[in-house]
Amino acid sequence: MRRFNFDEFLWFIVLILLDLSIIYLVFTGKIDFYIGDKMIKYIYITIVMISIITIFQFKNVFTSKGNGNIKKKLLPIVLTVILGIISINKQETFKHIELNKELTESKVSSMDMKSLYEHELDDSLIKGDNNNKEILIINEDNPMVLEDIRINPEKYIEMKLEIHGFVCKQSYLNKNQFIIGRIVMSCCAADSKAVGIIGEYDKAYDLNENEKIIAHGTISSSTIRDDNNASHKVPIIKIEKLELE
Repeated sequence: MRRFNFDEFLWFIVLILLDLSIIYLVFTGKIDFYIGDKMIKYIYITIVMISIITIFQFKNVFTSKGNGNIKKKLLPIVLTVILGIISINKQETFKHIELNKELTESKVSSMDMKSLYEHELDDSLIKGDNNNKEILIINEDNPMVLEDIRINPEKYIEMKLEIHGFVCKQSYLNKNQFIIGRIVMSCCAADSKAVGIIGEYDKAYDLNENEKIIAHGTISSSTIRDDNNASHKVPIIKIEKLELE
């Protein structure tokens, strides 16, 4: 009769759940909240390594029970998973708070100014359409340009814009308005920041929270009232075409 080590079996199950959790974050795109795009390749390596460890762990399930305390091995992983679940549920709150500050504050921090300098516009971020009009493209390469649009909107009014981002809906916006946001980070969630612009779209009600989109339109301006009923004149993009990313 083969031995069955329940402690090692629990460790085997925890490794599987940990691996599946990371895979879930990658395939749902929620991993973007925790690490920058340049770090994604290390996550794939992590998935492979945990999978290999899990395979080797399986043979330990059929061994004699050791003297080690399984709780010491499991507790850190279980706490990590619990904190991960809590942080996933808080993602939406973080995005809403950060984007509200972006839309209603006219000041910019020294750190943001540094980021603006590092993301200075170049010709690769501007393309021409069929009518030879210049189109500004905002994606993962230059998200901080949104800060300059917010601080100096007069430079961009009437300019064509293509922006890649996620949907963030706010109760104080009109029914045809929503925020197109992006999470900006150098390395991990500790240095993350949300930037965005209001999109005006006649089918905004069809869009879902956090849905990834590519919006095409023209930069304009509008006046909004926040939750405190204060008025703010802000730049917006009047969307002419919208695609799901």
